[in-house]
Amino acid sequence: MELGYGDYALLIVIAVAFAIVSIVAVKRKRKLPIFIIDYTCAKCPDDYKTNLEALFFYFKTMGSMSDRDIIFQSKVFLKSGIGEEAYAPCNTLSKGPLVTTEDMICQFHIVITQTVEKLLKKTGVSPSEIDILVVNSGAFNPSPSLTAHVVNHFKMRSDIKCFNLAGMGCSAGLISLRLAGDLLRAGRHRRSKARYALVASAELIVRLYDGKERSMMVTNCLFRSAGNALLLSNRREDKQRSKMEVLHVVRVNTARKDEAHNVVRLEEDEDGRWGARLSMELIEVATNALTENIRVLAPLVLPFSQLVMVMWNVLQRNILGRKGVPEFVPNFKSAFEHFCIHPGGKAVIEGVGKGLRLSNYDVEPSAMALHRFGNTSCSGVWYILAYMEAKQRLKKGDRVWQIGLGSGFKCVSAVLRVLKDLDARHDNPWYDCIHRYPVTEDLSSLPHTVPIIQYFARLLGTSPQIAK
Repeated sequence: MELGYGDYALLIVIAVAFAIVSIVAVKRKRKLPIFIIDYTCAKCPDDYKTNLEALFFYFKTMGSMSDRDIIFQSKVFLKSGIGEEAYAPCNTLSKGPLVTTEDMICQFHIVITQTVEKLLKKTGVSPSEIDILVVNSGAFNPSPSLTAHVVNHFKMRSDIKCFNLAGMGCSAGLISLRLAGDLLRAGRHRRSKARYALVASAELIVRLYDGKERSMMVTNCLFRSAGNALLLSNRREDKQRSKMEVLHVVRVNTARKDEAHNVVRLEEDEDGRWGARLSMELIEVATNALTENIRVLAPLVLPFSQLVMVMWNVLQRNILGRKGVPEFVPNFKSAFEHFCIHPGGKAVIEGVGKGLRLSNYDVEPSAMALHRFGNTSCSGVWYILAYMEAKQRLKKGDRVWQIGLGSGFKCVSAVLRVLKDLDARHDNPWYDCIHRYPVTEDLSSLPHTVPIIQYFARLLGTSPQIAK
């Protein structure tokens, strides 16, 4: 029996795929493990909860927004997928441009200092045992740095290795995870070997945008105050008490492209009012960044059968020139049991879920984290993970794919393996509300929001349906 050209091509694809899998397996065995001993997510005071009525109040008291601009922002809020319990500091929102550094430091202590304190207490690790500290925050970066504030508060050692990341956007949390892991691996080869790394991520609400450009108003409705901290170790003896192991962290930066570089920017508008501008191309740019990231990640995580199908599809479409062959989308559910999609907005979660062919069950944790806590930026994927924990979804051996998307534009993937069955504890941010989730109601149909919508509809001379 003679083999045809297509048969030879398929054999080549199988051989190449086998070689890739073998190389990945060898590298994986040689790489020093990084364990997540535990993590904690911040839960702000109840007076931080910001519903639609509170937003309307803050917008009206600014005095610089027209009723049409307020209605526009209400429509964004109602369609965002965010509920009315997400946190934003009332003193920051009410002061507007008069917010002081002291106000921001106070917010930082609530979302980071207190969170780190809880993490160290439940892990039994002393601040003096921390060898590496990585802190990241987007818009607020004082001097002394936020890292210095943590060191000062906990009186950490003078030889601690500190790193303060700023302006890295919503993917900064996973970037910090990769940085801390690399530093721990490097520290194993030094005379004074590093053991523990502490990573803290903060999303601090600096102020509301009070200008007239609608592309800069959207962030008023999306971002909320949050933070998280995680404790990492590179010692195999810590595996037994750890929750997870970090298998891979893959970073892709598309800032070489102007449209990607400019899609999210902190800047002043033409009237000198400061805020974050979101471009209409955001979803397209995020999709392209995720696609690039998957090209790097796929060979590391997909099973052999899926790799063969991917390479055979590429061969048919690009080399054999067969027209009409659709692009093959791998079954990522064969590589992961759980998915943490950056909770940047309802459209982001639905778009990524659809592109990866995920079920409603798969995207539920991301959608519910957005609903309960809002767009928590660099901390978002950890609130999603906490939801899975509270729902008792995470079982020993499960693999989790965390997807971070941030300005620049960057896409970061983290792959975690669960080391033991997990469930909710009293310090889980979902502990007192998980029984209410998942939710399905539309925010615009809730009784207390209807009068507000009708009121502004009358002001504008439109119907309530249009106001929605």
